[in-house]
Amino acid sequence: MNKILKLSWVTTVASVVLPLLASAQGPGLPSAPANTIGGVFNLICTIFGYLFYVLVLATIFFVIMAAFKYLTAAGDPEKVKMASHQLLYAAVAIVVGILARVLPGIAASLVGTSGVGAC
Repeated sequence: MNKILKLSWVTTVASVVLPLLASAQGPGLPSAPANTIGGVFNLICTIFGYLFYVLVLATIFFVIMAAFKYLTAAGDPEKVKMASHQLLYAAVAIVVGILARVLPGIAASLVGTSGVGAC
């Protein structure tokens, strides 16, 4: 069982770290100089975008582990309680991920940057 947990941990970390090591970049806003509001907004969008994908991966990991704990609980109330807590953590990760995806757009509208869209 420890080998399965270690393997799942390694694959999760690898799926997050390898694209960063390869300097993979997704489609984004047109680049702007770093000393302008648009450049700072692009940086914030990039950071929050990566945070969103990390939290989605964490959520998938938590849901799979909770399902595994439910299946192997064999009626043990303590294991069922731990699995329920993991599902709660997964729900929190989804909420934080959605906020990370939406927060830069809200910040841009509050600051009043014109011509800069949401991430």
